[in-house]
Amino acid sequence: MENQIVKAKITDIVGYGAFCTIQYNEKTYKGLIHISEIAEEFVRNIHDYVNSGDEIDALVIDVNEDKQQLKLSLKRLKK
Repeated sequence: MENQIVKAKITDIVGYGAFCTIQYNEKTYKGLIHISEIAEEFVRNIHDYVNSGDEIDALVIDVNEDKQQLKLSLKRLKK
């Protein structure tokens, strides 16, 4: 699953990033897009890029199968 592009639904925005859910192979994963993985430029306001309820494409950069958690990136999609 690492390095794959997945569909993610943003569920919450916090100061350090955005939480989301991902459906993959009939499992539901929780994901985090850290603020440093949202854009190449400095991100002052995460809401300028994503908002709760948005459905986005994201790149999986790390997987914790035991906890069904993913670390995701938006900025690495654009490279």
